[in-house]
Amino acid sequence: MKRLAFACLLGLLLGASPLPAAGYNLGFPAPEDAPQLVTLGTAPAVRIPVAHQHAASGCGGYLYFSATTIRFEVLHPEKDKGHAFDYPRADLVTARQWTIMGSAMPEAEYKFKDGRVFHFFRVRRKLAENEAEKMTWENVLPYEVLLEAATNFPAVLAQAQADNGMVAGGANAAPAAPAGPPPLEDSAALGAAGLDIPPPPPWVQPRPSANSPGPVEIRARP
Repeated sequence: MKRLAFACLLGLLLGASPLPAAGYNLGFPAPEDAPQLVTLGTAPAVRIPVAHQHAASGCGGYLYFSATTIRFEVLHPEKDKGHAFDYPRADLVTARQWTIMGSAMPEAEYKFKDGRVFHFFRVRRKLAENEAEKMTWENVLPYEVLLEAATNFPAVLAQAQADNGMVAGGANAAPAAPAGPPPLEDSAALGAAGLDIPPPPPWVQPRPSANSPGPVEIRARP
């Protein structure tokens, strides 16, 4: 199927293997899935492959973090490219693990000053770039680096520099975000609120164990 097989996210979760009591069976990042050092103009930046969750679907692409900006580039599907954004870092209000109905999800939630809220899975690079790849738990990776990149960019940049050894340029350099229409809302029902929160999940969530960490919330620095 030539789509990011979120189609919907419910199919993934209902069809997944049983989850351990402590959480989800996420994949382990391969070297090609690590935060990648790139450039935005002349500024060093880091990009991380992600899937943006909508109300009942999703789009794949990259989150770009620099010292001054947070940008989302949509690679597919074509119809969702209006979900791309380019915010000044100062507009980030909150970065935290997403929790819905008391259940902590393996996703990062960003809220910006204009009231928009976005939910991102960290995924394998092949999933972000290839529309034919299927959304499975094996292709979903631990989300924590998405919070650190949003709130402690120097640390993530330093690690990417150590891992990559040099700034990627040429074909790997990220172009400046083109001017275009404002981002589309993720669902007609929630469009007026500017949110992309999906409906309550019908699947059974695992009970957290006594040793399981609770939701993580990091307030962005002013």
